[in-house]
Amino acid sequence: MSIFTQPSPFAFLNQLSEQALAELNSKTTAHCFNQGEVIIHKGQKIGGAYLVQSGTLRVYTMDINGNEKPIYSLNAGEICIFSMDCVLRQVVYPAWVTVDSDSVEVFAIPTSTFKYLYEHEPTVRDYLLNSLSQRVFDLMSAIEEVTIYDLEHRINSFLVRTCPVDHIITMSHNDIAVRLGTAREVVSRHLKLLEKQGYIELSRMKIKILSPETLASITPQ
Repeated sequence: MSIFTQPSPFAFLNQLSEQALAELNSKTTAHCFNQGEVIIHKGQKIGGAYLVQSGTLRVYTMDINGNEKPIYSLNAGEICIFSMDCVLRQVVYPAWVTVDSDSVEVFAIPTSTFKYLYEHEPTVRDYLLNSLSQRVFDLMSAIEEVTIYDLEHRINSFLVRTCPVDHIITMSHNDIAVRLGTAREVVSRHLKLLEKQGYIELSRMKIKILSPETLASITPQ
C-alpha cells in the first residue's frame, strides 16, 4: 500500500523512478501528532528526514530566560532542512519542534533511504536545493525584520506570513508575543489598533486578516 496517496503536496514524487518510489513507500512511516506536542528536542539524535504531509510545525530555539526564539515554520509539502542536515552530516538536531496546528501528519524517511534518494534521484536533489534556498531567504527576511523594523511592523509581518488560506489565524496574543520575543500586552495593544483601523477582526483565539495584501503594504515607521 502506497503511503504517498494522491493528491500529494510533494510534486517531486511524480518524477521519481519506479524503483525510488517503491523504496520510499516501503521504508517511510507516517506519524500523527496533536497541537502543542514537542516532537523533537534540541540535542536529540534523529533517525531520518521529515516531510510534512499536513498541518504546521514550529521550529525554534530558546534564550537564557527560557523564551522561545522562532527559527521557521514548516507547512504541508515542506521538508525539515535541519533533519536533512542531521542525516547528511550525522549530527544531533539543533532546535525544538512543536505542533502549531490542531494536528499534523509527518512522514519520516529513514537515513539509508534518504541517502539513496539523494544520491540516485536528481529530482530529489533539486527539491532539496530549492527548499534550502527558500529557507535561507526566509531566515534572511526574519533577521532583517528584527534588526531594521520596529515591533509594530514585525507583528504585521508575522500576521501576513502566518495567514492561512481562510485568512483566520488560530492563535492567542500570548503565543504571538512568545514568537516575537515581546510582552502580550504590547501585542494586544497593537492588534486592537489594527482592528480599529479595519485591517483585522479579533475574537477569542482567532485573528481574521481582512486583506493580507493591504496589511503587508503598511510602511514601517
